[in-house]
Amino acid sequence: MSNISTKQCNPISWIPSLYFAMGIPFVSLSLASVIMLSDLGVDEAKITFWTSLLILPYTLKPIWSPILELYRTKKEFVVVTQLLSGICFSLIAFCLPLPYYFSFTIALMAIIGFSGATHDIAADGIYLTSLSKKLQAKYIGWQGAFFNLAKVMADGGLVWWAGKMMKYFQATNPEKATIYAWMIIMAILGIMLIFLSIYHFFTLPKGVNT
Repeated sequence: MSNISTKQCNPISWIPSLYFAMGIPFVSLSLASVIMLSDLGVDEAKITFWTSLLILPYTLKPIWSPILELYRTKKEFVVVTQLLSGICFSLIAFCLPLPYYFSFTIALMAIIGFSGATHDIAADGIYLTSLSKKLQAKYIGWQGAFFNLAKVMADGGLVWWAGKMMKYFQATNPEKATIYAWMIIMAILGIMLIFLSIYHFFTLPKGVNT
């Protein structure tokens, strides 16, 4: 393994945001998307089938994990996958009013699934190759805390906000209230990940290839 260097940025400047970004796609696909599709009137059996497929890449990610060691740096994978997932969430927001929104949404979420799983591999790689064993032990609590914060935010805060937005739009456009509410939520998720990709472009250590 290449020499570990921690002289670039203080770990506290990137570990919380990195693992927060890791949690957003997974929780959004596995939990928030179920609520969104249900609110939009999609059949429950259809939701269960497709959402189970969407998170399959997280189970299969060890298959292509070794391939990431051959190309570029782990930082580049993290930044690109965060940007890609952010763009896809933003596109979902634009697709929801369309007649065939379900097909477009599932396709975009499939991309997010592969992107998010790849992000997880690269993010863990940065953590392991950029920090000494002592620092890894020191900051391991921050990993779980901010991953869980993303879970609370995506499955709790934003779902709650979607409900508030639905009530707000029902006063003016009840037929489109659910669509408008979830468009806002998907746009928020997209903007957050795009912002995090820009932030991590400047703050993340490169992560070495072994």
